[in-house]
Amino acid sequence: MKFLVTSTTLANKLAEMSKVMTSKTASPILSHFLFELEGENLQITASDGECFQHSVLPVATVEGSGKVCLPADRLLNALRNMPEQPIGFTINETTLNITVKYTNGHYEFVGNSADEYSIPTSLNHDAKQVQIEAKMLNTAISQSLFAVATDDLRPIMNGVYLTMKEEMFQSVATDGLKLVRNTYKLETPLEEVSFLLPTKAAKIINNLTSKVTKPVTINFNEREAIFVLENDTFRCRLLEGRYPNYNSVIPQNNPNSATIERESLLSAIKRVGLFSSTANGCIVMNFSGINLNVSGKDIDYSTSAEEVLFCSYSGENVKIGFKGEHLKQILENTKSKEVIFQLGDHSRAAVIIPINEDENIENLSLLMPILVD
Repeated sequence: MKFLVTSTTLANKLAEMSKVMTSKTASPILSHFLFELEGENLQITASDGECFQHSVLPVATVEGSGKVCLPADRLLNALRNMPEQPIGFTINETTLNITVKYTNGHYEFVGNSADEYSIPTSLNHDAKQVQIEAKMLNTAISQSLFAVATDDLRPIMNGVYLTMKEEMFQSVATDGLKLVRNTYKLETPLEEVSFLLPTKAAKIINNLTSKVTKPVTINFNEREAIFVLENDTFRCRLLEGRYPNYNSVIPQNNPNSATIERESLLSAIKRVGLFSSTANGCIVMNFSGINLNVSGKDIDYSTSAEEVLFCSYSGENVKIGFKGEHLKQILENTKSKEVIFQLGDHSRAAVIIPINEDENIENLSLLMPILVD
């Protein structure tokens, strides 16, 4: 079989799909891309055994049809160093010899039989289906990933929890110290469904949805989910188990509230954080009247820093400490001009709410404090 494709188009698609694969795999065939030529479409599959990405690229000057497995590293490295130009593939399905011709040369290597590559069957009859706007799904995941846990002690937290109910779509992530809950109003009501997307899968979906405009169809059951996009299909295992009752840990009726310009606070935290404790990275926020005092110190190295910011504050004076890196992550993943800090006392979690211009979006973050002197 033969086909012609632009080198940059193929290189970009394979680089994207290689994120599905892993360098450590029990099955050597999973270090290969599966190429299937049918008509004027080249179908490519990449997998790590639990995640599968299937993509379609248009090709030209097609002769024949068939399928073969190509070694991923070899092909990627060859294309990565090639300027943009048409390249021709000639594949002998009997010997599995592969020739790649370009303007001033050619590559030759041997592939593997496609029979070794395992493709999962379709989901069973009890699978559910929902459809959601690509931009909304992308925003929901991208604004949640920073709060996902990264340890193996609580695997149920190593993902983004997605839930849909009537006219509401919500994404949640937490590592036990910080939590983010993003809520979006849907135009079309949906039945109540929810599933827990592993971090790796969430990152891949986040990347895929950033490049499309049409709605994404999601088919899923208790174990797996399939995301169908314009030219890509992504399938993954879901995290199984009961997600924590996140709504119950969000403090209600906080008596103290401060409205602060987000960029000013973020910049101050970055500067003061350079002088804070290397042990816990604590940033102390002292709310009093119209002033917010932001400070940090490291006794071991005799360093300290302090800045005063303007804020609109109502309530009792509160002095509270937070891990600076967590504050930065929350503020960096917030796009509003101003944020509201809702506080109880120095020992209770703070609720951080961006002031959104879009009334159909509600973002909320929770951050556990660090005890300070």
